[in-house]
Amino acid sequence: MFNSIGTFQTEQILSEELSLFECGFEDVRPRVPYQYEQIDYYLIHFIVEGEGMFFINGEIHQLGQGEGFVIPPNTDNNYYPLVGNPWSYRWIGIKGSCCDKILRAAGLLQNTFIYQHDDISKMDRLFQEVYLMSQENQLYGAIGKVYEIMNELITEYNNKKRYTVSEGESYILAAMNIIKTNYSDPTLSIADIAETIQIERSYLFKLFKKYITTSPQQYLILFRLNKASELLRKTNLSIEEIAFLTGFSGYSHFSKTFQSKKNIPPTQFRKQYRVID
Repeated sequence: MFNSIGTFQTEQILSEELSLFECGFEDVRPRVPYQYEQIDYYLIHFIVEGEGMFFINGEIHQLGQGEGFVIPPNTDNNYYPLVGNPWSYRWIGIKGSCCDKILRAAGLLQNTFIYQHDDISKMDRLFQEVYLMSQENQLYGAIGKVYEIMNELITEYNNKKRYTVSEGESYILAAMNIIKTNYSDPTLSIADIAETIQIERSYLFKLFKKYITTSPQQYLILFRLNKASELLRKTNLSIEEIAFLTGFSGYSHFSKTFQSKKNIPPTQFRKQYRVID
């Protein structure tokens, strides 16, 4: 790991799309906060140890190990280490016509200027290699490492986005969980579900049609019928008992709904399944 402080700057433009302007590292001691001047390039920091504060566009972020931040051109900013646990960070400054596009592909600049990367040692190594290659005047190699850093950020962002649940999906999951837990209650209604998760019933209907391609009422009915089918196959419970256990008001209602959706009466379904067994 680096100690103390090191910086490198160059005015040499190797590519109009992306070129390295500066890079460095700093193991910071506590200091009095001061306002940084605006810059005309993109400055990317990565924190390898400790904690600090980052201020940009009226936002305040307390950041620590494995996190980083981006300062775009012509933007007021300030950042400084915390007194009790001052940070050590690495940085690169880049210019070029593709910088904005690349950083946006990593989920930055649009709604946030901060990021997180789980493989701290790998990112630390890549930032170090940018600096060392720059010091040895291997600028093309250094830019190659810059692209590796960008690729790491983009990959991490896409992996996390893949498992991120949208607000609409979170409502769907909450509604489905309520149905899973309370399907046996014959008084359960879609209005009750919407009220529990605190959204309008009409909005819940739109979400189900969008994500599940069916209405919440139809989903509830099919869920109950699937549970009933399981009981018909695996137990000797009477059909009336199964109707009661799966939230139907009685045998007639259950039998009529089952035949309508499954195209077979529950009695024949049970017999047919047992013959197959």
